[in-house]
Amino acid sequence: MSEGPAMPTEEVKKVKLMEEYRTHYVWITILCLIQNYGWCADIIDGPQNVTVHSGGNASFLCTVASNWQIVSWYLQDVFIVSISPTETTLSKDHTIEVQNSTNTLTGAFTSEITIINVNKTNSGVVRCSSLSASFKDAYLSVQVSGSLRITNGSVTVTPNSTVSMVCQAAQWYPAPSITWHLNNTLADTLYYSTIYSTDANDYVTAISTFTISPEWDLSLTCLASIQTLTQPQSATANVTVKEHIPGSGSSLSQTDIILIAVFASLGGLLLLIVIIVLIVFCRKRRKKKKRESSYQSDAWKATEKNDSNLTETIDRDNLGEHNFAYTPEPVPVQQSFGSINGSNSAYYDNRSTSTDFSLKEPPPQKWTDYRLKTIRHVTHV
Repeated sequence: MSEGPAMPTEEVKKVKLMEEYRTHYVWITILCLIQNYGWCADIIDGPQNVTVHSGGNASFLCTVASNWQIVSWYLQDVFIVSISPTETTLSKDHTIEVQNSTNTLTGAFTSEITIINVNKTNSGVVRCSSLSASFKDAYLSVQVSGSLRITNGSVTVTPNSTVSMVCQAAQWYPAPSITWHLNNTLADTLYYSTIYSTDANDYVTAISTFTISPEWDLSLTCLASIQTLTQPQSATANVTVKEHIPGSGSSLSQTDIILIAVFASLGGLLLLIVIIVLIVFCRKRRKKKKRESSYQSDAWKATEKNDSNLTETIDRDNLGEHNFAYTPEPVPVQQSFGSINGSNSAYYDNRSTSTDFSLKEPPPQKWTDYRLKTIRHVTHV
């Protein structure tokens, strides 16, 4: 035979514990009936319903008559506390504080339990028992506040265009009450509508849509509230009105336009940097070429000048140049200075002269001081 799926260990323990306490309860009830309720005190005042926010503490009171023997507490039909005149027994599945008191005049006994840090799974019936034939029940309701946001955030629109602002309240329990404030003033319900949905765990999600055609800038606030919240949870978005919105005629979304603008700016910056680098590189290269060209030009000019000077020198050496300032000296002339001691004396000038000039014998003339001061200037090239 095939067996069904095994129950979790914790579930098995709870079931066994419930069965044991039910058995004990049945036998004690029978004894109470036999002994005319000798151990069974009446419950004078039972616990009251409590609604608390998730993460808070929930307290319950139960008052029984003076002839009590045992007071027991149950949460969702599972034992959590047992109190007797001699001891107090607590369940290990919950964090619970117990405070007891006795009325000195009537002898009535009051038991107060506080469940610490409750959550949604703790919601259910809380029961007080005094081993009598009746129970006193109360209900623990744990509320949960989830997230709240305006999905489309702050927007920019043109004047008198229609805009719909969507507020989402997710994972709430129970269903939150949704309201809107327009410029910090409660808005008319005609402006918005709210749709609620529930998941498998009874958590509620609310979608509220606010529709308006603004003529000027405004502020919208979405508020969600439940009983246990001292202040509603809120989310705010701004609606900015402009005559012209860049890119409003395009099919691109606002996010796409922003991304395109960012990438275009980065691309332009990179292009500018590349252009600057190229300009600097070209200028350096041009200066380098100019320096090399200047050096080579000077070298070639110096070479050409030297060659020209050399050629000119050779030509001059071969052909020579006329020195029109040169005056040839007369050929040797025998001059008679008269008779010295009865003899004639003559002076001979043997200095060479250039063959390029025709020599003529100067006319006879007397020796003068001017002739003695004649200086020969020769220029050799």
